[in-house]
Amino acid sequence: MTALRRSLARVHGPAAITVWTWLLTLPFALTVMSGLQYVSGGPGAVLAVAGLQHGILGGLLLLGAAVLRVVPRGARPVAVFAIYAAIGAVRPLLFLEAGGLLGIPVAPGDLAGRIAVNVVVVVAVFALIAVAVDLVREHLGVFRRLRAAQRASGDDIGCATERLARLRSEALDDVVEALERTAATAAADLPEPAEAARLLRRLAEDVVRPASHRVYQDDGAAPGPDGEQVAPREWFTSVVGGMRAAPPLATALLFTAMVLPFVSILSGPVIVAPVAAGLVVLLIGGSLVASVTLPAHSAARLTVLLLLYIGVGLLVSATGAVGLALAGSDPAPAWFETATYPLIALTVALVSSLSVRVRQDQAELEAALQANVAAAARVRADYDRERATLARLLHAGVQSELIAGALALTAAPPADRAAAARRVIDVLGRARDALRGAHDERHAADEVSALLDSWSSAIELRVAVDEAVWGRLVDPTRASAVVDAVSEGLANAVRHGDGSPVAIALRAADCDGVKVVIESGGTLGAADSGIGLRQLAERGTVALREASGRVELAVAIP
Repeated sequence: MTALRRSLARVHGPAAITVWTWLLTLPFALTVMSGLQYVSGGPGAVLAVAGLQHGILGGLLLLGAAVLRVVPRGARPVAVFAIYAAIGAVRPLLFLEAGGLLGIPVAPGDLAGRIAVNVVVVVAVFALIAVAVDLVREHLGVFRRLRAAQRASGDDIGCATERLARLRSEALDDVVEALERTAATAAADLPEPAEAARLLRRLAEDVVRPASHRVYQDDGAAPGPDGEQVAPREWFTSVVGGMRAAPPLATALLFTAMVLPFVSILSGPVIVAPVAAGLVVLLIGGSLVASVTLPAHSAARLTVLLLLYIGVGLLVSATGAVGLALAGSDPAPAWFETATYPLIALTVALVSSLSVRVRQDQAELEAALQANVAAAARVRADYDRERATLARLLHAGVQSELIAGALALTAAPPADRAAAARRVIDVLGRARDALRGAHDERHAADEVSALLDSWSSAIELRVAVDEAVWGRLVDPTRASAVVDAVSEGLANAVRHGDGSPVAIALRAADCDGVKVVIESGGTLGAADSGIGLRQLAERGTVALREASGRVELAVAIP
């Protein structure tokens, strides 16, 4: 029932009437659904009448789309189906009118029956197209945003790792090498105390000071991701490569409901037995197709599905033709099912496959995104911690140590050159050991900050943090809950959002608590909370609400 409600919501959603509604029904303009068998003048006349009729139908669709723009939201479901039914009712009339405008004889036939057939077919086909288009749009949006965020997070890991390696090389290895080289020079040359003092000062001014400035000025920020465009081939391969057979029962019932009115008008009550036999064939054939192991390659998979459904269509047509012949009726009307069944079955297969793929891709890409963001956060935290440590040691530690050593050599010169060399070597050794031992424990505030930076590299994120929050992250339990709230909230915002910028605020709450508020564009999905939100609710108070096209998640952590 939930899947049915979602499908109905898609029918009267933004894709209720689109250009695809007109394009994908173009083949029906050339079929018996429009009254092809009533046209005189050969194939050219049929094409001319059908083409003009479908062109006029496009204008009606534009009018229907304009009406839907002003229809209140609550009345939209009724309005959509009413427009579908009205368009179905006028299609045979448009066919007659097109013939009159072109001067081509068109017989009305059983006009009432044709109108009834068209109402049923148009409502079913337009609804199916609306569901398919909405699913394609949703999946393409999810695929594009999450793939871009996933790749951006992966790129951020690589960039942060490279920056960390470069930082250590430029700010640590190079300085340590210079310290060791100077120590070796002092040991070999045994400089005078004044020269030893100048040696230390030059090292401080020419090597350590520039290195400390480079570290201080390099904040390690990685460029944010550009708006990534997913290639149609990549998306097509992803969708068709996971395409599965259409549900047998739903496809059989839908096709029978569409075909029965048309065949009944042409053949009368004798059609009951052939239709019943055809339904059995559809169920068996659909089940057999569903049991076939399809190729992994997308083109081969689509080709095999199409061939299998053509085979089922032939069996259904043959069953109907035999039944009509045995009943003494014309078997010809049954053969149109050979072409129409594969189209309907493939459309249903696409709709059902996309429904599954949207959820699968959301879960799969979100998991990968979470893993990449977490890894990026760790690397960025390592970088920021290393940068802060090195900048402090270089500027306030090593540089001060060298200058102090130089001043000591000047103020109280050693007795001889060997003693001056030993003092230089001692100063350089302490500076070297300080740099090599520059590793502090990770702080929770650094992890939260790095996590926010990583997400900012993956999506367009607006961050606001109260200064008081950082002091409250000293508590590891609270800090862990904040990290989880940020990760879960931003992952959900990317997964269910509409791609607009996401806003996050970390605010000081009562009793030294922290409140995490994440706001994103979109609408709430299922009423039940996911596992992530339920776990957050065990560590704080969770509030999830929607207003004016924005969804807000607020987590109050004591």
